[in-house]
Amino acid sequence: MRIFTSTRRSSSAKNNPTTPPHSLLPQRRMKIPPCPPLVKGGWGDFHMNTERHPIRIEKPLALSIIALGITAIITQIILLREFLSVFYGNELVIGIILANWMTLTGCGSFLGRISEKIEKETGSIIAAITLLGILPVVTVFLLRYLRNIVFDTGSMIGIIQILYSSFILLMPFCLVSGFAFTLFSHTISKKYQSNLIPNVYSLEALGSLIGGLTFSFVMAFFLETFQSLLLLMIFDFIVVLILSFKYGTRGTRIVVISVAVTFLFLASLFNFDALTRKYLFYHQKILYFKDTPYGNLTITAQNEQKNFYENNVLLFSTNDPIMNEEAVHFAMIQRQASKKVLLISGGISGTMDEILKYDVDKIDYVELNPFLTEIGKTYTPSLSDPKINVINKDARLFIKGTWESYDVALINLPDPNTAQVNRYYTEEFFKELKAKLNKDAVISIGLTSSADYLSEEARQLKSSILNTLKTSFRNILVVAGMKDYFLASDGSLDIHIARMIGQRGIKNLYVNKYYLDDALLEQRNEFILGSLSGNAMVNRDFTPVSYYRQLILWLSYFEFNPWMVIVVSSLILFVILSKLTPITLGIFTGGFAASSIEIILLLAFQIIYGFAYRMLGIIITIFMAGLAAGSLYRHKITGADINAYIVVQFGIGLLSCALPLYLLLINSSTLSIGVLHLAFFLPTFIIAFLIGMEFSIASYLQKGTAASAASQLYGIDLIGSAIGALLVTAILIPLLGIMQVSFVIGGLSFVSAIIALFNRKRYLPDAPQYKGVHRISGAIR
Repeated sequence: MRIFTSTRRSSSAKNNPTTPPHSLLPQRRMKIPPCPPLVKGGWGDFHMNTERHPIRIEKPLALSIIALGITAIITQIILLREFLSVFYGNELVIGIILANWMTLTGCGSFLGRISEKIEKETGSIIAAITLLGILPVVTVFLLRYLRNIVFDTGSMIGIIQILYSSFILLMPFCLVSGFAFTLFSHTISKKYQSNLIPNVYSLEALGSLIGGLTFSFVMAFFLETFQSLLLLMIFDFIVVLILSFKYGTRGTRIVVISVAVTFLFLASLFNFDALTRKYLFYHQKILYFKDTPYGNLTITAQNEQKNFYENNVLLFSTNDPIMNEEAVHFAMIQRQASKKVLLISGGISGTMDEILKYDVDKIDYVELNPFLTEIGKTYTPSLSDPKINVINKDARLFIKGTWESYDVALINLPDPNTAQVNRYYTEEFFKELKAKLNKDAVISIGLTSSADYLSEEARQLKSSILNTLKTSFRNILVVAGMKDYFLASDGSLDIHIARMIGQRGIKNLYVNKYYLDDALLEQRNEFILGSLSGNAMVNRDFTPVSYYRQLILWLSYFEFNPWMVIVVSSLILFVILSKLTPITLGIFTGGFAASSIEIILLLAFQIIYGFAYRMLGIIITIFMAGLAAGSLYRHKITGADINAYIVVQFGIGLLSCALPLYLLLINSSTLSIGVLHLAFFLPTFIIAFLIGMEFSIASYLQKGTAASAASQLYGIDLIGSAIGALLVTAILIPLLGIMQVSFVIGGLSFVSAIIALFNRKRYLPDAPQYKGVHRISGAIR
């Protein structure tokens, strides 16, 4: 692979805006023994390119930077999945984990400034890569082991607990990862007497690209969590051995080999996946577990009951007749002849047996995760009837494409506590479903019961869902049981469930006249419907009001005031922005835009196409490819001057503002699956390409030594990304919707570009080494 960069300053360097500032060049010789001279043969040379002349960077150093990217991205994906699983996470938890990850990595980058004082840089690199190989295994082990020690078994974990526990567990890996980037930038720039920060950035992004592809297409399908992490650790040990044989002493090699042998020996003694899952499921016998592309699946046994968990969240249990009967009979009894039934999720728990008590011809059972239905056939007999047609597909995609029409639709899903589940509570979904229903068909949706009291948060949530149902159906009943079941139809609905069950002669254990009081059901129906507001906003795909209301309801369990966090976060954000120069402000807003747009594209893909879990790794991979390409090939498009920097920022703003129109166009078009994927890959690559270009240009405009510039730019970029991820997932999208948030992101980029435009004279080639560059505080000065 041949990539080129400059080795020395040209004779016209002082007039060349793309030439690195003098302060980025080394001020003293390294005190460590010089690296072996480059020779032909052996390892050969790795070529980089920035502006003009070729330089030869040794392959072991390039390989170690790539290893940093591979390790960081695979660890990030795995830890994100693990934290979501252990903390029963939603998008807010995702935002917190990503914010902590990027903030800590940014802090590690700032700490990396001390690399200027390190005498044995290569020894530090060897130590960093070794730690990065070991720490992910330790982190996941501690996360699973401590979950039920630090917190009560089965308890809901509050937002503050999630914040500090994830911060503590992520700290070691993220600090080392961020430190390593600055260390690499300093060491290589100093070794080759040139500013090679963009090249380190692009090589790390290249490693992230390789890691993302490896996880998305290999590890996610064939390996368990600890198998993936141990394979990653072996790879890092190999890289460390290569470095130690090239640059290290005999003592270094002995230490590296000893550490590798010790950890690999321990890994061979224990099945860490099976061992650590026992810590998560106290007093339960684990029958089956598997990390699937759709999430972690675990089946446990307690006496005669089997429990099915996905990402540690209980989906359903067998031998639970109350839940099964209520989920089916409240809706099925409304019609004399229900020949075709659509069941969305939950078919393994025993609901099929209840549906088959009626004279049905066909049951279409839609379950996204094929591993769940396959293993369900092993542990329950519920799917053995020939009338049952199992469909492993996203339910919304199935409904859009099916030619079938149904008499009853049973939506057996959790509350809209994630943006993914919220898709089944929107106006668009109800209209799509109604188009596939027969005349006067009935649908049923179950929400967490309010019993005899509706909190304000629960009232707002159910009001939103009620008003959304009214956009498609004329009649709505709420049948209060273990859940509050919302029945909707254009035909008549009857609240007298017990009477109708008795008249039809259906034999149930609980849903019958001996356990149900029709008068009480009628009273509760009137109470709930009378308590709900007709002014609540309708829940829509791109404006997920119900998800926001569910989030507020969840936070209310912990007496948590989200507005306090918004105010504190705003103050912190103002302080950060007031300390930035026009260059670092652009990096901050670029990081903010990058993480925000990435999240928007993932959510939009989920809304339009369906389940985006498998797309997470692919989207990240495409993003990293764009970063690497933008940083690596920026010199072929534009110079590294302030004018180019301003243009790139305006480009980011324009892309952000154009995104809503682009998404509406995709949503209104009929595209094949392949074309739809490409339609999402394109903006992902473009925004990442612009961010890569921006970082490359900023590395030439930023004052300071290589270590100082790398630590500031990389750290500020990550902090901007952290704030963007947290604000967009937790506040902006639930409050404003996807479309409006895109304009907010574009506006921030435009403001940053305008500030740089007003200050451009300070960064022109004839300006004295950025003399007179002032920090911006509130206004342009």
